[in-house]
Amino acid sequence: MRKLIFLLPAVLLSACATDGSMNPTATTANNIGMAVFQTAVDQTCRTQLNNRTEYKVLTSVLTTEKKQDVENQICGCVSTEASKNVTMVELAQAAIDPQARATLITRTVNNTLSTCVSRFKF
Repeated sequence: MRKLIFLLPAVLLSACATDGSMNPTATTANNIGMAVFQTAVDQTCRTQLNNRTEYKVLTSVLTTEKKQDVENQICGCVSTEASKNVTMVELAQAAIDPQARATLITRTVNNTLSTCVSRFKF
């Protein structure tokens, strides 16, 4: 019984110990911010892609479903690549400043769209 009395405070105190590496609130906020960013990038990608002459020519012979599939694959690639090329500082600034947001999204799509189109095989 005495051993259990000495063991109890150790167990209780160890439950409070943390190394500070996990911050669920910050992780959730980062994930939400990145999801919003990827959605905005996807929308911008679709607009820019449909405005490209070469895309219009290449997809003119495709069915609507196949064209949608191609668009989903290319803009999915752009969204994934965009999230790899942006920092949390840039995301934070974009969350506060609408002009910075528009600039960041446009720059990111411009930098990754050509790469993703070239990877895709029509």
